[in-house]
Amino acid sequence: MEGPSIVILTEELKPFFKNVVDDLGGTMAEKFPELKGAIFKKARSWGKHLLLVFNNSSLRIHFLMFGSYRINDSRDREPKLRLVFGDDKVEFYSCAIKTITAKELKEYDWSIDLMSEAWDEKQVVKLFRKKPDAMVCDVLMDQAVFPGLGNIIKNEILFKLGIHPELLIGDLSPKMQLGLVREARDYSIQFYEWKKANVLKRNWKIFRKRKCPVCKSDLEIGKTGKLLRVSYWCDVCQPK
Repeated sequence: MEGPSIVILTEELKPFFKNVVDDLGGTMAEKFPELKGAIFKKARSWGKHLLLVFNNSSLRIHFLMFGSYRINDSRDREPKLRLVFGDDKVEFYSCAIKTITAKELKEYDWSIDLMSEAWDEKQVVKLFRKKPDAMVCDVLMDQAVFPGLGNIIKNEILFKLGIHPELLIGDLSPKMQLGLVREARDYSIQFYEWKKANVLKRNWKIFRKRKCPVCKSDLEIGKTGKLLRVSYWCDVCQPK
């Protein structure tokens, strides 16, 4: 789940704020006994992290590659964690969950979170330019630079700006570097709006496509960079 999807999840959890956790379930429930009877204060997102804050504890949930959640709509298998609020239940599947301290919560840097109102363009550009010898495809996926940016956003913004995924940061002009940072922010917000309107997939230009929507050439598809994440690109529109 990319950052915009986590923001939507925090919004879906708002009806449960200030409610008492009446019961727990799931394969990891025994690790968090303090949550039973706790008051659910708020939920926040930082990048791909979902932060659940209670009156006596806080959890960090990362949905990894295939994690998901359900609200009053159980799957046919046991979740990692189930939170019960009266007749309602929130369930988290295929994710990593851990308790974090108040100190750890305060250490989150909201100035680089793509979906945060505190996002600071200058700070992100500074971090971006510290990696001149790294491939663009790797730096975009670096959660210490672009928290919340995932593979969909990576592919879409590189295509939009005509940048080959295997170019190095140092290969880009300062103007292109700034443009890529800005597009990461702008597309993340657009991603959020499209997903809220249930039109996200129809707006993909290159992700999971076979033909370039501009020149109609066959797209290149392969694992790129040190992270070996799948990239989609057009050799004509995104020359190396």
